[in-house]
Amino acid sequence: MFEPRGWGIASLVLGICSIVFALLFAPIGLICGVLGFIFSFKQKKVHANGISTAGFVTSLIGGILSLLFVLLWIIIWIFFMTVQI
Repeated sequence: MFEPRGWGIASLVLGICSIVFALLFAPIGLICGVLGFIFSFKQKKVHANGISTAGFVTSLIGGILSLLFVLLWIIIWIFFMTVQI
């Protein structure tokens, strides 16, 4: 389906997208981070290279940032829903 480096390149692109979307719209960043993480593992099964490692790292950073922002928004939403004016 992909060329030998295809999964690694896809994981790197999704990792970069997850970092960008973590700041703009965190749920999409979380999805991109998880997909990039999965693709980097698929690449490492076939052939480990620097691109798959970079995809792993960027996906991990983007996924964690997105998860933190999602949790922050949930906490803020719960706080403002419970505060009575």
